Amino acid sequence: MAKKKRIAAKKTAQVKKKAIATKKKTAGKKKKTAKKASASPQPVTQRLVIHTNDITKILGINIRTAQRLLQTIREELGRKKKDYVSIKEFADYVHLTEDEVKQNLSELSLN
Repeated sequence: MAKKKRIAAKKTAQVKKKAIATKKKTAGKKKKTAKKASASPQPVTQRLVIHTNDITKILGINIRTAQRLLQTIREELGRKKKDYVSIKEFADYVHLTEDEVKQNLSELSLN
């Protein structure tokens, strides 16, 4: 009989802990949304460089292939191994318009 009481007491304690935890979570969420509402709107910044993950999503190629493509673009432009490649330079190399690439990048960031 005492064992059953202990088990029941543990279950009620666990239920109380869960209820308190959910209350804390909802209270925390309310505070965070209040902070976001009071913040001033940030200006939209456009990216200047392109990364391998972007290339894989735009062209539908493997990440290693995208890395090689970026490396060949750097070599043709006379850049060093760690230098960045701009969106315009990438678009010129793959014979796409800069607007098409930027539009795909913005669509990818929304998903």
